[in-house]
Amino acid sequence: MDDSTPDSFTRRMQAKLAASRFFTFSLLLHVVLVLMGGTVVLFQQMTEPPDFVSEGGDLLASDSTPQAPPDQPADLSQQTFAPTVPQVTAPQLTAMTTTNITTPTFQVAAAIPAVKMPVNAISQAVQNVAQNPMKTGMSGLPPGMEGRVGGTARMTAMKQNKGKEKSELAVLNGLRWLVKNQADDGSWGKSEKTAMTGLAILCFLGHGETPSSPEFGPVVKKGVDYLLKHGTEGEGRLSISKQFTGSNSHVYSHGIAAYALGEYYTMTKDERVSEVLQQSVKYIVDGQAPDGGWQYYFEKGPDSDTSVSGWMIQALKAAHLTGLSIEGVDPALDKAMLNLKRVQNPKDGSFGYRKAGDRDYSLTGVGVLCTYFWKGDKDQSIKDGIKNILEKTEKDRPVKYDHPQADLYVWYYHTQACLMFGGSAWTKWNRWFQDEIADNQSPDGSWPPVKAEKAHGAEVQTKMDGDGPVYRTTLCILMLEVFYRYMPTTK
Repeated sequence: MDDSTPDSFTRRMQAKLAASRFFTFSLLLHVVLVLMGGTVVLFQQMTEPPDFVSEGGDLLASDSTPQAPPDQPADLSQQTFAPTVPQVTAPQLTAMTTTNITTPTFQVAAAIPAVKMPVNAISQAVQNVAQNPMKTGMSGLPPGMEGRVGGTARMTAMKQNKGKEKSELAVLNGLRWLVKNQADDGSWGKSEKTAMTGLAILCFLGHGETPSSPEFGPVVKKGVDYLLKHGTEGEGRLSISKQFTGSNSHVYSHGIAAYALGEYYTMTKDERVSEVLQQSVKYIVDGQAPDGGWQYYFEKGPDSDTSVSGWMIQALKAAHLTGLSIEGVDPALDKAMLNLKRVQNPKDGSFGYRKAGDRDYSLTGVGVLCTYFWKGDKDQSIKDGIKNILEKTEKDRPVKYDHPQADLYVWYYHTQACLMFGGSAWTKWNRWFQDEIADNQSPDGSWPPVKAEKAHGAEVQTKMDGDGPVYRTTLCILMLEVFYRYMPTTK
């Protein structure tokens, strides 16, 4: 038969296809698998949401009672630090980042020397404080303080407690304002430098900043060095004056600075601080009045001052958390609860200034917060105090920056007290205070004077100069750090 006929061509093609049938089948199968895999990938890209979408409002919509963040926060190695300082008017903060990545030891850059002081002007002990390198390291924090460390833990706490992105941005801008306004010797303020420096350090610590922080570390170290210098010179007296006389503010200054050093030691275990801290706490323990409270000049008369007592209780609680087991701290806190009970009005739950019913709205937050700080439970005195705060605020004390009765000092305590209590009380107070504080920040990162001439410490709340700018700015930063600075916990 002629091979050129159509019949012969067909037979040859059939024979070739039969010989390569396995190759053809394999090729078709691989084409089908590739098409199916590509379809799955495209579908996932189109349907999966991003990890976090900024909506500009509450970070968590539920109305649950605030809880402490997880003991072991997620890996912080992915957190980043952007050295560019944002403007206050930045429209959006899409992620909460930290400037402090936890490291096993502190290493202060050689380009940032320790504070140098003339040998003939200070004791050898003070010189050692300035020159000795820090041997410190971030260790496990008490449960109530874990929310402040690291961007991941802080964001978790912000979400749980309904913090807004603009509040965190306001905190960062406030901290950067403090950086720009720190004096060369490490202090802040004009006349009450010890108190203002203590408040500023508390703000940085509240944001998890320590001497190892890339952006804020040098500022924290200079501030702590300033307090250590004066504390070493005064053998534990942290006020500039070596005697608690001449001004009632010296006792306030001592308590606030001791509070800052207590938190600092807990977060860093910087052994340079240990001796001065223990000496300063001993002055507070020894200065307690017979009724369990504290007074100006550490006097021992009747009717202690609830305002002074509030800072001493906060300082003692910070000392308790250090783990140093400082003698007398716990008994002093137990005795302080008796004085708070003395000044609480059983009729309406308010806490008074020197006795029940005296300047009660201003100091009820002090009583509630300090009682909870030590007792760690919501007993009836706390419940009655919270009810009093909310009712009086709704009635005639609105949280408004331009209101005639605006008072940052009062709001500082009320904010923490309501967060600790949680539930609907926190939901209500948070709705009142958060936007008001964040939205009234000045473009430079500070906070302007309030208009209330009767505010607690009106001279620093209403004045443009002096200690006013630092005082207002630190109180507002501490308020906006409430979402993560201290979480509700037992003692």
